[in-house]
Order: sequence, then structure tokens, then C-alpha cells
Amino acid sequence: MKELHHLLEELLNSFEAKDHRVTPSLLPPLTEEEIKLKCKSWFPIEIPNSINELYKWKGGQENDAWEEEYPFWFRDMSFISLDQAETEYKSMVESYGIYNTLEEDGVLLKDCFPFAVFNGGWYVVPATKNKWSSINNEPVICVLQGIELYYHSMEKMVQTSIDCVQHSTWSTEESDIDEDTEMQIWKKHNPGIFEDEF
Repeated sequence: MKELHHLLEELLNSFEAKDHRVTPSLLPPLTEEEIKLKCKSWFPIEIPNSINELYKWKGGQENDAWEEEYPFWFRDMSFISLDQAETEYKSMVESYGIYNTLEEDGVLLKDCFPFAVFNGGWYVVPATKNKWSSINNEPVICVLQGIELYYHSMEKMVQTSIDCVQHSTWSTEESDIDEDTEMQIWKKHNPGIFEDEF
């Protein structure tokens, strides 16, 4: 997981190099014990390793993306605090139902930990086994009008974000790049996920 912290620092520096000043909005890192204490009342099972490592790097952003001048984005989802993760977890479960699942993959939303959010969508890491996690190391799933695999791992998500932010066309004003270029980057780091799309 040292690799994840290294990649997150590279993403932070990539934002800063584009004058997207995310550093002041990021909360201090948390210990594993602090993470456990903050989540034990609402997350029903063991917290995924990649979630622990993410919040041991930084504690998320205190404010919602709409309230941040420079959101810390993972593509189009904003890194949230554990306090907001609790609110978003409850909202996700209420919206989709506690036993909502993508049948062939067995992803139970009640077992998924949200860490990034925007405009009614969530990036989550499942804490229980499913088809995707038996192949990949704690995959990142997008919950937005469905449940879909988006990244093979937290590290792959951050690598994808780094390449997008470092691309010559990415800017603070747009906070994204053209769709074809983004898909090329996405597929480079996450082969096999979007082969039938675009």
C-alpha cells in the first residue's frame, strides 16, 4: 500500500502543477484506529484495506465538491471525509435498497464503502467477495443508475486520474479531458472493463 500513498502524492502534485490548489482543503491523515472508531457505528463489516490506506494518507475533503473551489477529483467524483462517507452510505443504501445487488457479481451495496461522490453517484470499494474482487484486488465500483466495475483497484484509479490531470488539455476550468483521450487512458490502466463501449 506504500504504492498507493506514492500515487496519491503524485496526483496531488499533478493538481497543484495545474494551479488546481487542492492541498488546503484536504483533511489530516487518520490512524487505522481512528478510522475504525469513526466507522464502527454505521459500516457493518471490516473496512477494506484500500479504504484504510486512503484515509491514512488524507482524511478526505471536509466540504462537498460544490463547496470546494478546487475539489480533489478521482475522475468525476470528489474525495469525501469519513463523516460525509457515513451520510453517503446511508443515502446510497436508502436509494438502492440494502440488498440491492448486481446479480451475476453479487455486489451487495450494504457491504460497499463510499469514498468519493458527485451529483448522486458514488465510487465504492466492496468489503466482501464478488466476481470482480476474486480477479482483482479490491476493485472500485461506480454506483450511478446501476452498479458497474470502473477500476481494477484503488491504485489503478489513481494512476488513471494522474494521467488525465497531467494531459495537456486538462485544466482547472474544465476539470476533464476529451472523451476519446480519457477512454484511451482508462483502458491502458484498466484493460478489459470497457472493451464493448465507445
